[in-house]
Amino acid sequence: MSHPTPSVSRFWFPFSLVLFEFAVYISNDMIMPGMPMVTREFGASADMTTLALTAAMLGNASLQWLLGPLADRFGRRRVLLGGLVMFIVACLATHYVQTMPQFIALRFLQGMGCCFVLTVGYPTVHEAFDEKTAVRVMALMANVSLLSPLFGPLAGAAVVSYWPWRSIFWLIALVAVCSFVGLYRTMPELSRHDRMALNAKQLWAGYKLPLSSARFWRGAVLTGLAITPLLTWIALGPVFLIERAGLSQIQYAMLQVPVFSALILGNVLLARQVGRWSNGRLLATGVAAMLTGAAVSLVGTAIFSPGYPALLAGTSVHAFGMGMCYGVVYRQSLFAVDSPNRATVAGMLSMITIVVAVVVIETVKVAYLHFGDAALGIGAMMAAALVAVLAANFVPPPAQDVLAQPGRPS
Repeated sequence: MSHPTPSVSRFWFPFSLVLFEFAVYISNDMIMPGMPMVTREFGASADMTTLALTAAMLGNASLQWLLGPLADRFGRRRVLLGGLVMFIVACLATHYVQTMPQFIALRFLQGMGCCFVLTVGYPTVHEAFDEKTAVRVMALMANVSLLSPLFGPLAGAAVVSYWPWRSIFWLIALVAVCSFVGLYRTMPELSRHDRMALNAKQLWAGYKLPLSSARFWRGAVLTGLAITPLLTWIALGPVFLIERAGLSQIQYAMLQVPVFSALILGNVLLARQVGRWSNGRLLATGVAAMLTGAAVSLVGTAIFSPGYPALLAGTSVHAFGMGMCYGVVYRQSLFAVDSPNRATVAGMLSMITIVVAVVVIETVKVAYLHFGDAALGIGAMMAAALVAVLAANFVPPPAQDVLAQPGRPS
């Protein structure tokens, strides 16, 4: 099959990949306002609400270790298109689910779509274009991941206000089908079809290096803990905002705006201050904001009832701090070991980060169901305190700082 000219694929291939990424991320955010409807229809308890997000997160972590070698063996194009077909089928199949376990299983499969974007799609962008174009495309894709939490809840609330919650997945499947058509027509095949790529000994050698590094583990756990207050707000939001506080789906969606606006603001400030501030200062500023946000959540939920206004304020400040330092922590963790295969390290980092976050979210959920809003404030404070401990001296001196060395591969 002939591929389009570079002038066409220069736009349509990245655009089609961004559509796939958008569909995956929006599937997490659009369904959250409708989760009370899902649990009521299936006769499930409110504590099952968080599983819609944690199942997708675990799906995201499930294939990171395998997809890189799989793409090297069979070709990135074939693997990415196969993953996209799986995502589309999982979205369409949601129309026919009859039980909560079936719904959660499909959310797990839908979450796998993120693995294909990160592990197969991103490297193809870097190989298909020159550095300047690749950086612009990656910046666009990063904006998609940031904007979907703003757009998703609002869109999901609008859909469930007029149509059944299953309509959400039909709309997402439609976006994914458009992505498939675009990728089928424009995605180049740049893999080497290495017959030894799936060798078990080779795979273990690649993963053994980061797993034997204490600094890598420290960074992975630090990254996972840093994102848990924000993810807890997303996962438990339908319970404490809609079910218990009695807010409407639209009101729930509107409360996501300040949180994710703060996250975007933190990312913007990080991009502006890189090179002006040391990475140690960026990390310290972000951690200070996270501790401040956690303190607001802790004190506010202890004093006020309902506690969600305090949680809104505290989580927004925390999100700002996370945006300020997440990029620093992630890259320091990625370069914690000198590995010839950075994609392998990135896959393992993502897996550990997600597992840590899921364990914390589910633990906080159990505490919240027993003790109420105060448990959310305590959970945020404990996570932020552990982040502060792990972040101490995590960034090496400037002369050894990977972010201070331009040109290093990511």
